[in-house]
Amino acid sequence: MNNNRKILYLFTRTPLHVGAGASVGAIDQPIIRERHTGYPVIPATSLKGTFADQWPLTLRNAKGELVRLTTKKEGDKMVIDQIDPSDAAWLFGSDDANVSFAGALLFTEARLLAFPVRSARGSFAWITCPLILRRAKRDGVLPDMPDLSAPSDTHALFSTGTLDLDVTINGQPTKQVVLEEYTFTRAGDLPANLGTTLTSLLDDPVWKEVANRLVILSDGMMSFFAQNACEVAQHVRIDDETGTAAGRALFNQENVPSETLFYSVLHALPGRGEKFKNKTPKDALDAFAQKVDGKAFQFGGDASTGLGYCTVKLA
Repeated sequence: MNNNRKILYLFTRTPLHVGAGASVGAIDQPIIRERHTGYPVIPATSLKGTFADQWPLTLRNAKGELVRLTTKKEGDKMVIDQIDPSDAAWLFGSDDANVSFAGALLFTEARLLAFPVRSARGSFAWITCPLILRRAKRDGVLPDMPDLSAPSDTHALFSTGTLDLDVTINGQPTKQVVLEEYTFTRAGDLPANLGTTLTSLLDDPVWKEVANRLVILSDGMMSFFAQNACEVAQHVRIDDETGTAAGRALFNQENVPSETLFYSVLHALPGRGEKFKNKTPKDALDAFAQKVDGKAFQFGGDASTGLGYCTVKLA
């Protein structure tokens, strides 16, 4: 992989709600999705904002306000003050309109890699599809992924032992999995070493079972489950006077389920601005990894009710 690029993995520990605003459909507060596939995504702005908040803003301007960069006037120009600016300005960009520059870290949106759904046997499975795996290969997550023919909408690729059921069809013994209310007949095994490669992406006691719980569906069925198998939580507003539900205050909120795996591609550039011109891309990636690698962060809304907590891994 390019030395100036890393893969950022986000594994949801709790349900995640990165909202797309209000909706006129059955879901009042839907999550953000890709337009053409329906897969949930975490926008790069959400990632950048959450991570930037981890850097203390130690500098204050003349009004005593916290800033990421301070400036002063020399002649007819505004220049960066001699006080050393915070690392946040170097990594995430200057907040000062007089001396503005972009940060050294560039984030892509976090894309879906594996999505959990209910299984009739084994409690749950992680599902993915050829499109998601081809994207992961292109982005450097699975560089050795072989070309994979998509199964039909009624078939799937999976390993036997954890999820499969033994049935007889036309007198022939057959392996099937039941995901939500849909049955899929085994079309073959998983690609060689795919389970081992995915297991190595995260050091998590739940994720370590992915090789035995992974099911590869068609692109169409993957899109169907991603759009219809998210959690939907009902909420009400409590009237302060009565202590009961307020009238017309019921709403539905969509959440990505726990144990969903996303990834984002993180690019690093040389430092920008006079103070940071000697900073290298490796310096930026090292500083970022030291602060975030292996830790849990909260993304999206409803932090106070436990939503959006994810394990973050940089590789």
